[in-house]
Amino acid sequence: MIQCQPLNETREQIRFFTPLEVAHEIDNNINPKKAPGFDEISPRILKELLKKTIILLTHIYNASLRLESFPMQWKKAQVIMLLKPGKPPERATLYRPISLLPSMSKLFEKLLLKRLKLLIEERHFIPDHQFGFRNKHSTIDQVHRVTNVISKALEEKKYCCAVLLDVAQAFDKD
Repeated sequence: MIQCQPLNETREQIRFFTPLEVAHEIDNNINPKKAPGFDEISPRILKELLKKTIILLTHIYNASLRLESFPMQWKKAQVIMLLKPGKPPERATLYRPISLLPSMSKLFEKLLLKRLKLLIEERHFIPDHQFGFRNKHSTIDQVHRVTNVISKALEEKKYCCAVLLDVAQAFDKD
């Protein structure tokens, strides 16, 4: 059974960012070699920001939290198509789209994700049996879990049903 809590309870728990957190995120989790978005502000520029600029950026991020608004300009992506390595350029399916997002948007998302992950774990919003996109929940662990459920059912002479879904080209490596 899923239990939902009022949104305002969750909002109150998201603390504002500090300039130290923003600076730490820039130093440790922003790759200066990544391409900039349409705004041409590269991650390398973020690495060179002055302390005063980081404070101003922190104010912008906190205003976004306070207003519960994400700037429209940060939602725009420049999409480029890259040919998969070693493939002929004639087939459109052999290209993969890359969305180049503004660096300031990516930084904000990284900061916010850390806050949201804490809330999700503390409040158990995601069931323990969900493994996708979770730390310390690998595919191998899920295979072991399913195998144990099947083994237990067989030992107890019970039925064990499974529904498996194969999504075509979900993880296509071509």
